[in-house]
Amino acid sequence: MKKIILLLLLTTSVYGQNSELISDKELCEQIKSAIKYLKADKELKTRNFRFDSKIGNGWNYDMFSSEYVAHQLSVEKEKIFDLEKTKTYPIYKKLETTKRKISELKLDCIKKKRKPNAELSKLDKDNLLIDVTTNRVGKEGANGKAYLFFFENGEISKVYKSSWIE
Repeated sequence: MKKIILLLLLTTSVYGQNSELISDKELCEQIKSAIKYLKADKELKTRNFRFDSKIGNGWNYDMFSSEYVAHQLSVEKEKIFDLEKTKTYPIYKKLETTKRKISELKLDCIKKKRKPNAELSKLDKDNLLIDVTTNRVGKEGANGKAYLFFFENGEISKVYKSSWIE
């Protein structure tokens, strides 16, 4: 009984209180698909991704709040402002009230590297955010791109990207 409770506590801390459970294998497949996409992206300056061994719970999703809400409601981003507030407000509220935590991640597909330039964040089972630092890793003035991936049946269904400067 103690092992079950401990397992539930650990899974909640890694994947967040509002998300569905996802297997390590499924998360690794999502990460591999996302990396393949990133390596093919012509706008991204780097092809060498050094991942941190941590995962955030909804960290940096505020950059993509409209995109996230649109995807949850299965509408185009431009049309979410035409919808009733009763439909969009709960999703925006979820983004706002999610406790931002960073947890240690132990997966076979991700090895902790020195001076990581890529960080992971996950809010739900069907999405993944990867934040890639392209210049000045770990220093003031760092910049990069954030990518929000949505998955359907193990495949990438939609990708949003945004540049950032620290």
